[in-house]
Amino acid sequence: MNRGARKQPVFLDLEARVLFLSILEELPRFSVRVHGYALMPNHYHLLIESVTGELPRAMRHIGAEFSRRLNRQNRWDGPIFRGRYHNRMVSTQAYWRHLLVYVHQNPLRADAGPVDSPYWTSHAAYAGLAPRPEWLTTAELQGIFGSQAAYMEYFQSVREGAARGPDDFDAKRLWAPGSTGVVAVPNLSAPLWQLADALDAICAVTGHTIEQLQDSPPGPPGNPASWLAAWWMSRHCGIDHGRIAAALASSHTGVSKRIAKVEARRDQDPQLHKWIQALAMVTRPRTS
Repeated sequence: MNRGARKQPVFLDLEARVLFLSILEELPRFSVRVHGYALMPNHYHLLIESVTGELPRAMRHIGAEFSRRLNRQNRWDGPIFRGRYHNRMVSTQAYWRHLLVYVHQNPLRADAGPVDSPYWTSHAAYAGLAPRPEWLTTAELQGIFGSQAAYMEYFQSVREGAARGPDDFDAKRLWAPGSTGVVAVPNLSAPLWQLADALDAICAVTGHTIEQLQDSPPGPPGNPASWLAAWWMSRHCGIDHGRIAAALASSHTGVSKRIAKVEARRDQDPQLHKWIQALAMVTRPRTS
């Protein structure tokens, strides 16, 4: 989420709201999925999933592009938002489910100011009140609720105070200054992917064997598949550099160099871009 600079209103007219949503439509280029949103007069909330670890780039794009375009439209100058966005990580279905409804009900709370249409949250798409924009991903959360009727029932229960969400959900502390930046993460030391599953995914997408991933000759042209393996396992899978180094028969320095090569070349290298897009579609295997 982010707020207007100096707590000033940002989304007071149709043009500003439409402009912001048009920028959300551009986020797939950063392998970011938007699961929910709400626009209030002076701030926004987004429920987003960063598939390949590009959240900072995506959020910079939102802030910079919205400020640039809105300033140009209104002949303004200066920052629109107060600074860096706030973010919280969510990893449990119960929290994710409740957070969607919490975000959708933000505009209904007295302290949020008036919002004249449900179109300015993703509630309209989840409730069947408006068509779903192509850039909005609703299937995952709809699957958690089970049906549109179940979503509406829970929405009303929260509205009436009958459903309060998970025990660790604290709306008052959700965006509090100085908070940890993480909620509902039971074990921060655990990787998001198992190493073997991550290697299998890399091999499937690139067509390389593990032995070929371990071969990264110095100098051009190098081994882009090996670079990608290090980058994806670090940025997306949450695997530490020591384990990546062992898997790729490399060193900590070697892993860092591989990651840096992907960061520098992914937008210009068609093969790297193709592989990254393919990895964005890979689903993490569920553990029992």
